[in-house]
Amino acid sequence: MNKSGPASSRDGADQDQFLTILSREEALARFEDALFPRDLAVEERALSDALGLALASDVVAAMDVPPFDRSNVDGFAVRSADLEAAGEALPVGLRLNNETIACGTAPELPVVQGSATPIATGGPIPRGADAVVMIEHTQPLRNDAIEIRRAVSPGQFVSYAGSDIARGEILLRAGTLVGSREIGMLAASGIARVPVTKKPRVAIISTGDELMQPGLPLRPAAIYDTNGAIVAAAVSENGGDAVFLGAFPDEEDRLEAVMREALATSDMLLLSGGTSKGEGDVSHRIVARLGKPGIVAHGVALKPGKPLCLAVCDGKPVVILPGFPTSAMFTFHDMIVPVLRRLAGLPPRNDARVTAKVPVRIASELGRTEFVMVSLVEGDEGLIAYPSGKGSGAITSFAQADGFLKIDALADQMPAGTDAEVMLFTPHVRVPDLVIVGSHCTGLDVVTAPLARAGLSVRSISVGSLGGLAAARRGECDLAPIHLFDEKTDTYNTPFLVPGLELVPGYRRMQGIV
Repeated sequence: MNKSGPASSRDGADQDQFLTILSREEALARFEDALFPRDLAVEERALSDALGLALASDVVAAMDVPPFDRSNVDGFAVRSADLEAAGEALPVGLRLNNETIACGTAPELPVVQGSATPIATGGPIPRGADAVVMIEHTQPLRNDAIEIRRAVSPGQFVSYAGSDIARGEILLRAGTLVGSREIGMLAASGIARVPVTKKPRVAIISTGDELMQPGLPLRPAAIYDTNGAIVAAAVSENGGDAVFLGAFPDEEDRLEAVMREALATSDMLLLSGGTSKGEGDVSHRIVARLGKPGIVAHGVALKPGKPLCLAVCDGKPVVILPGFPTSAMFTFHDMIVPVLRRLAGLPPRNDARVTAKVPVRIASELGRTEFVMVSLVEGDEGLIAYPSGKGSGAITSFAQADGFLKIDALADQMPAGTDAEVMLFTPHVRVPDLVIVGSHCTGLDVVTAPLARAGLSVRSISVGSLGGLAAARRGECDLAPIHLFDEKTDTYNTPFLVPGLELVPGYRRMQGIV
C-alpha cells in the first residue's frame, strides 16, 4: 500500500514540471496551426486616422498623377521646333502670349509657331507647347518678346500626366504599414479613406504576489512590475492595441475572473509569470479551462524562455510569458511577435543584422536554442560582440545591449573567434566613442558622467580584471579597469602589462564586507 507523504508530493511536483518540452519550431507551428488561417477584422479609416495601421488590401490609383502635363521650372512654354536652330551666334526671338500660367491656372491661349507663354513651376503646359525654357536662359527683347540662344528638346522640363502615378497602377500593397510617406502618396492620388486591418486588442496582465506598480512605496520582499510596461510597449511596436490591466496576486478565483473578462473583451491575452508549474503559479491551470483547444505548448527548448506557455482558447491566442524580464522579452520577440503581426495584417519583422566576432567562448546547453545578448564595440578588424553576463532577471541587459546572437540547439558552445550573426534591437549599430572593458566600479560612473553630458557615448562592459586585460591586449577597448595582484613581485597591475599597454594611475576606494 502506497502512502502519500512529503516525498511523494515532491515526486508529483517534479513530474508536473514540463512533461513535454517542444522545440522552438514545433511549438510555434502548433500555435500558428491552431490560429490560422483566419479572417482579419477590417475597417475603413480616413488618412489622418490610418497612421501606423496595415493596409487590408491593395490600393489602386484612380487617377493620373500629375493629372496634366506640367512645368518643372519657372520659365516659358515653347515649341521645340521653333528653337532647333537657336544658338549663341543665332538667337531666336519669340513673342509672348498675353497670359501667365501659374499653379492652379488653366491656360486659355495655345502656343503657336513663333510664340511663348510665361509659366510658373507646376503650371499646366498649354496646347501647342512641348517644352519649357528656364527663365535664366532667356533675354527680354521688349515687354512682349524674349530672345533664346539655345535649342531645346521635346519634353524638356515637362512632367507628363501619369509620369509619377498612372491610373490603374497599384499604389500600395496589402500589409503595407501606413506612414507619412504612404499618406502623402494616397493624398496625391485623391484617396481620402483606405481599408486597414483593425489593430488586435491585446490585454496584458502581470501575475505574482510580489509585484507592485512603479511609483508606490516598495514593501519588504516585493519588486516593481517591469514586465507589464515593457510588454505593453512591445505590443504597440508590433501593431497591437495594448491594454495593461495591472498586476494581480496568485489568487486563483480572482485571477480567473480577470482573465475571463479580459479574454471576452480582447483579441489576445498576454500574461507574465505563473507559468513555471510551481506551487504558487496558477495561470497555466486557469488557461487550461478557458476554452478549446487550450494549451498547445507548455515548455519550449529555449534559453532563456523554457517556461513559455502557448494556448488558443475558442479562437483567441493566450500566452503566459516567463516572469523574468529578459526571458519574457526574448520569448515575446521570437515566438509571439510573428503571430501578433499576422493578426495585425503586418508583414514579418525584418530586423537589421550584422556580423561580429565573439571574443570569448560562450557555453550553451545542448537541446535548447539559446539567445545571448551582446554589446558591440569596434575592434581592429571589425565589430566585436561581447556577451552580457547578466541573468534572465536583469532588465538592464535589454537596455544596454545592442542585439543578440543565437546558438543552435545542437551546439554546446560558441567558440571564441566565431564570426556570429547579431540581430540588432535598433536599425543601426551604435558604436560608442569610449569603450571600457574590465572590472566594474561605481567610481567609473562618476568619472564618465561628465563625458556623457558632453555628448560622448560611453560603453562600459563588466567582465572582470582578467577579461579587461585580455580585451586591452586584443585592442578591443580604450580603457580596461583592473586590480590584479602578482604574488611573485608582490605588486598590483604593473607585471601584467605587455608592449602597447600603458598603466594609468586610478583612484583608491574603500570596500566593505557584507
